[in-house]
Amino acid sequence: MNIKRIGLFVLALIIMGISYWLAVGANYDSKTVRIDPEAHTLVNSSDAIISKRILAMKTSGSQVYFLGYEGLGIYNLSDNTLRLMPITFRGQHIEPPKSGDYQRGLRNITKVKALSDFSNDEQDEFKSLLDSTDGGAHYYGDFYHSGYESSLIDLKDQYFITNTVRALKRVNHTLYVYDGSGFIIIDLDNRRIQGFFNNRISGEGSKGVPDSLRGHYGSDFIMIYALSKLDPKDLDILWSMRKQYLEKSPQAMEEKDLFPLNLDEMNLNEL
Repeated sequence: MNIKRIGLFVLALIIMGISYWLAVGANYDSKTVRIDPEAHTLVNSSDAIISKRILAMKTSGSQVYFLGYEGLGIYNLSDNTLRLMPITFRGQHIEPPKSGDYQRGLRNITKVKALSDFSNDEQDEFKSLLDSTDGGAHYYGDFYHSGYESSLIDLKDQYFITNTVRALKRVNHTLYVYDGSGFIIIDLDNRRIQGFFNNRISGEGSKGVPDSLRGHYGSDFIMIYALSKLDPKDLDILWSMRKQYLEKSPQAMEEKDLFPLNLDEMNLNEL
């Protein structure tokens, strides 16, 4: 009788083990990941949340590499596990989520302290991830523009510069940003930043961007108080970026008191 009970107990354990093995995805071909187009949440086919807010993502075999508000991670489709290098991003535009609040549908989460804790091949995959231009993403030295949202992030400082990028353009060693708050110019060699902010540029207002940049970058941030103080070549590039964006997005001009599209119609001395 005891032998029969033991046999039934062992059989039950085997059945439970097989069920769990199937649940976590014994064959990764049957499991997938998807990104919510509005919330930018990265979830698997069982709706387990991998990243609360995704910034970049690519797959390589059974591995899903991603950059999210939580940090850099590798999700394994074959066993529903996650290895994560946490990054505490700063900036007024982000409130980093606490991973323990939602990553409960994953089999195991392993935290690593540094990029070097990943293998050389995995580090190469992360580099490829950041270099990808999918969805309009761009990586300019230390500065990353997400393909999933209009964020510009200083990855060296782990700092969100702005979340309202409208257009970016790199010319030699300078990055030009047409932003919902105004214009931003970044010298990619010395990381110095200039900014001109006026709610008539895009009709959205500064939203605290100047104070945020001044508070973080200190003397490496220069506030420009008049368009006439910008280098004419820089201004031509920025104004052209703005004009192209507004011409492609006429709804952005509706019922807003914006500066004229053409630079020659501006009186720069009054700004």
